[in-house]
Parts: sequence; C-alpha cells; structure tokens
Amino acid sequence: MSTLEVGPREAAESSSKSIEETLYFMLRRIKISLVMLAILILTSLTVTTACGGSDSDTTKREIVFAGLNWDSALIQNGVARYIVENGYGYPTSHVEGATVPLFEGLRKGDIDITMEIWLPNQQAVWDNAIKAGEVIPVGKSLEDNWQNTFLIPDYVAEANPGLKNVEDLKKDEYKSLFVEPDSGGKAVLVGCIAQWACRGINEGQLEAYGLEEHVELRDPGTMAGLNGAIQGAYTKKAPVLFYYWGPTTLSSQLNMVGLEQPPIANCAGADPALGCEIPAAEVLVAMNMNLVEDAPELITFFRSWDWSASNQLAAEGWHADNKDAAGSSDEAYTATAVWYLKNNDAWKTWLPEAELAKVEEALAAK
Repeated sequence: MSTLEVGPREAAESSSKSIEETLYFMLRRIKISLVMLAILILTSLTVTTACGGSDSDTTKREIVFAGLNWDSALIQNGVARYIVENGYGYPTSHVEGATVPLFEGLRKGDIDITMEIWLPNQQAVWDNAIKAGEVIPVGKSLEDNWQNTFLIPDYVAEANPGLKNVEDLKKDEYKSLFVEPDSGGKAVLVGCIAQWACRGINEGQLEAYGLEEHVELRDPGTMAGLNGAIQGAYTKKAPVLFYYWGPTTLSSQLNMVGLEQPPIANCAGADPALGCEIPAAEVLVAMNMNLVEDAPELITFFRSWDWSASNQLAAEGWHADNKDAAGSSDEAYTATAVWYLKNNDAWKTWLPEAELAKVEEALAAK
C-alpha cells in the first residue's frame, strides 16, 4: 500500500494521545504562569521595601545585648546601644546577668552581642563555641587591661616589706593580717563572683600554689559588694587581700600592689588557673552567628570599635558622679552614653557618614 491506512482503534489511540498532550502543555503553561506571577510578586515586594514601603516591611528586629554585671561592660552597652538604635535603626534591649549564663545565652542565640569576652578567662568555652560555629568575634574591647587575684593596699605592702610573693601567705605573720573572726584562722581573699569566669582562675591558683589550707576564697556577691569591701578597708587603712582589674575608676583611684606569682610562660597552655599570674587579657566583642545574616552592617561597625582605658575611665568617672540623679540603672547608663558621645570625638571614626549623621542628629535633640 502506498498510503498508511488508520483504523478505528488507531484513530482512537491517536485522539487520546492528542488530548493528553494538549492537557500536558496546558498544565505546563499554567505552572509557568504561576511561577512568573510569584516572581513578579516577590520583585514587587522587594522594590517596595527598597523604596520605603509599609512599616511592617521595613521593621528591623530587636538586637539583644548581654547585660554583664560590671561597669565597663554596661557603659559600653549604653554607648553601643545608642549608636545601634539611632544610627542603624535597630531597637535594642539587654538581659542582665553574669558571665557564665550570659555566654550560654550568646551561644544559643538568646543574646545577640556581648561587649566583653575575656580571654583567657573564658578560653575553653569560647574555643568550643567557635568550633561549633555559634559565635564570631567582631571587634576588640579594653585592650589596655590587667587582672590580679592577689592584691593588697600600698599601705599594707609598706608596713610589711617581707610580704612580696603569694608563697608568703603561708607564713603566719602575713596570713594573720587577713584573718577574720569567722575564717577559721585562714586569710580571707575577696575574690570573683561565683558566676564570673575569673572565679575558676581564683580557685585554680589557690590549689596550684598550695594555699587552700591558708586562704579562704570569699564571694562578694556583686560588683558593689566587691567594691565596698575594698573601699571600706582603704578608708580604715585596714588590711585586705582581694581580686581586681583595670581599667576601672577604683583601680585608678587606689594604690594596689600585686603579690608576685610565676610568669604565665610557666603554665601549660598559658592557663593561669594552673598556677601563674593572669596575663593582660584579650577582650573581644562577640556576636551570635544569627546576627551575621540579620544585621551584617553591624559587623563593620564593631570592627572599628576602640574602647581604650581613656574612654572607659572618662565615662565611668562621669557615671559614678551622676548615676544617682539619672534615675534607674538603665537610664543612668543611657545618660552616660549620651554624655560620652557628646563630649568625645573618637567614636565618630567608627561609623559611615550616613549613620554618623543620624547619631549626631539624635544627640542634638537631647
């Protein structure tokens, strides 16, 4: 046969295939149209947001700071929060607490930013958090700092020239200087608060130096308690053995003498808890990793952050003189931030021009 003849069965199958193909292409066109519609909608929303759409489109999420319970961290919080709110448009808050629980909050994402991560005090947990990809260092804080577990007043050092080394605390003539009625014949060391990372260093040093039978480590409960114990002793010219650090207003006002300890090079892993002096710390500004996506512009800001001893002492001094008139604790730290930003210019180099202009505008309205 020179031509192809199609019977009824073949014709029916051909018609069925034609209908299936028609339906397939119709559905495909509908699917493509829906995808194109979705792209158009998303593009429209993006353009609307970029051009300044509704408030719900442009609202930025809250940034939560670690409210560490000592002045330098809280003053830095005040300054940083003012800039983040007024320069970058993010609402902020802080969660009050001590080093250990707030660092756990940073790891979990309950806290977004911590202004002071002290290393080596927090070295082990910091290394674990970095390895787990939970946190990121974004800047430096308080680079010119120091710490010492075994400090005595200058007047005690002058009256007891033989008291020079931590080993001397094993001698009754010097140990007895710091004995209290309820200390069982041991010298009392007013040390770190229980949930501060330096507490572990205090305990480790006492054990490494063989001082556990000679020295009792006491928790002052709060920073105010620590300051009160030190200031009270200095006022009365009484002996006191204590932990403290700088830069702080108190350490700049009082003459503190550190007892000699082995150099940090003598300790494995440069861990002072193994029986060495505490070296100058590396103090970091840290973020939870979630903030890297949510507020990447803040990384650039905090990498420029430079909170030197001169900044801290100026701000802390003003805060000490004016906090009682400022209202609540939060209001006092905000007032300190405003005073610092109005009366110092160094911070202006930390910001891009647009954000700097916004902060200056907010300050001018104060």
